Amino acid sequence: MGLIIFQPSPLLKPYVTAIWDYEDLLGDDGAMLSILPDTATYLCFLYADLLTTAHKERVYTTRSGLAGFQSFRSDLSGLGKVSGVSARLTPWGLNVFSRGIVKECAEKRVDCSDIFPKYAIEAIEDKLSVKKTASERVQCVEQFLLSLLNRNHEDLLIQTACKELDKSIGNYPIATLARTLGLSERSLERRFQIHIGTTPKKYARIVRLRSTIFQREKFSSWAEVAYVAGYYDQSHMINDFQELYGMSPDSLYPQMEASPTLKFSGLLNLLPSLSC
Repeated sequence: MGLIIFQPSPLLKPYVTAIWDYEDLLGDDGAMLSILPDTATYLCFLYADLLTTAHKERVYTTRSGLAGFQSFRSDLSGLGKVSGVSARLTPWGLNVFSRGIVKECAEKRVDCSDIFPKYAIEAIEDKLSVKKTASERVQCVEQFLLSLLNRNHEDLLIQTACKELDKSIGNYPIATLARTLGLSERSLERRFQIHIGTTPKKYARIVRLRSTIFQREKFSSWAEVAYVAGYYDQSHMINDFQELYGMSPDSLYPQMEASPTLKFSGLLNLLPSLSC
């Protein structure tokens, strides 16, 4: 798998955390990759073969597609050569590129042709297929995103809310957060749904669980990790692992250590031996 990470241009940086260029993402052996819930939205432009995404009980097969906010692992596979460029958006990033679709795109993968003009998506796929270098392909995607960018559609209060939940590792009481922002809890939840695609409570839950993965190497037991992460006890943490990742902490952690991609994204290389 050839995967190169690019930092976005300054105008895109408030809404895009990274841009990936990849040629043959799954490799010759057809290894499976998974995206673990991590609050990001993924906007993917593919120019070779189709990608199959399994999310809970549903399976999606698309070329260019959007994965909105997800509270469960998505498993990626394909029969051919999956090559393209993906923009990893901030939790609030999607709305500035296409207003009003965030809630409808949550918990699913959506074909880009269903949310952007079909001719524009076909044009960008054609352009990517003839570009010779990763930087040229990334520049092509950046130009497309800049053509859509409308900062009038962002909600600065919701950005602040997300950053506070991130900073507290998901342990900021939602009622207190709402009061701090000068909102009712109901208003905060409604604006979260519009701009993030989920509730603040679920967002916090994703942030807290993801933090446990990286805390494990600092502590000798999962019980200690659960305490530091703010869980009531270890069993509550394990329940979150099973419900959101579809696997136990002891199954996931060895995979995380072996994965070259998880620490910069939600992308996890799943070893063939893993049973979920």
